[in-house]
Amino acid sequence: MEKNIKVNDGTVKTAALRIKNLNKTLGRRQILFDINFEAYRGEVFGFLGPNGAGKTTTIKLITGLLTIDEGSIEIGGYNLKKHYEKALGSIGGIVENPEMYKHMTGMDNLKQYARMRDGVTQERIEEVVKIVGLSNRINEKIKRYSLGMRQRLGVAQALLHRPSLLLLDEPTNGLDPAGIKELRDILKKLAHEENICVLVSSHLMSEMELMCDRVGIINNGKMVGVYTVEEMMRESAGDTSEYIYNVDNAERAAALFSEMEYAVTDDTHIDVVFSGDDVQDRLAQLNCKLIESGVKLYTVSPKEKKKLEDVFIEITQTGGVQIG
Repeated sequence: MEKNIKVNDGTVKTAALRIKNLNKTLGRRQILFDINFEAYRGEVFGFLGPNGAGKTTTIKLITGLLTIDEGSIEIGGYNLKKHYEKALGSIGGIVENPEMYKHMTGMDNLKQYARMRDGVTQERIEEVVKIVGLSNRINEKIKRYSLGMRQRLGVAQALLHRPSLLLLDEPTNGLDPAGIKELRDILKKLAHEENICVLVSSHLMSEMELMCDRVGIINNGKMVGVYTVEEMMRESAGDTSEYIYNVDNAERAAALFSEMEYAVTDDTHIDVVFSGDDVQDRLAQLNCKLIESGVKLYTVSPKEKKKLEDVFIEITQTGGVQIG
């Protein structure tokens, strides 16, 4: 059975996936080194890593496509080695583009798949069609579907047997921006409203930032860490705020900012770094100081915050950030 776990913030969550001390060797090369992480019902969990990091190998182990050398994997509370069929029965998944019978309708495809699963009723089929937003197109042939519609039908297919873990490997490959947003909204709804654990493997950091509640980062076969997106951004930025001053004389302005960290970028622009919490008050004080000294102040604007892609590169290069 699925296990309830008390996490760091004191809340109790249900683990849909638990990986402990997972090791894997292919040939003479060790691919994974003591992988440990958990993913919970009710969250979108991003599994991130550069090419060759061990991401695909881990997914193949979770789905039973590779055998475990050392360690354990639990899916829906079932140990994959001891209760293979029940563990895999707790997974719904799409690896890249789902395969379908293009000469058949979307509904007929779902009915065909439902025959391979026990207990999938017509009511359940109609329920998942509604969840993925295909009610008005479900009776059309697949060959008329866009790639985004096929992906949504693939999600519906993966949901038919009520899995606790929905595993998606690069689900937005080839989708246009509208299709990506549609799929992103569906996956977030599945996690937050249907209480499913959605595990997404992707290299599109901008999508992970918008979609995920937490991310697990793997690099060189080792887990770097598991973070909420907010933790990653906050800890990477540290206790500082950075602003760009546009003035008529950057050198003179810099001389007035002797107590600040700053860098003159050219004759009219200066980067100023503030530490601490009272940033707005200090901004106002510095602005007054500039004006009183005769420096013309044109604009003050916050420097663009780091994207998840930038933070990801930092973390994989430095070995992680300290959370807490």
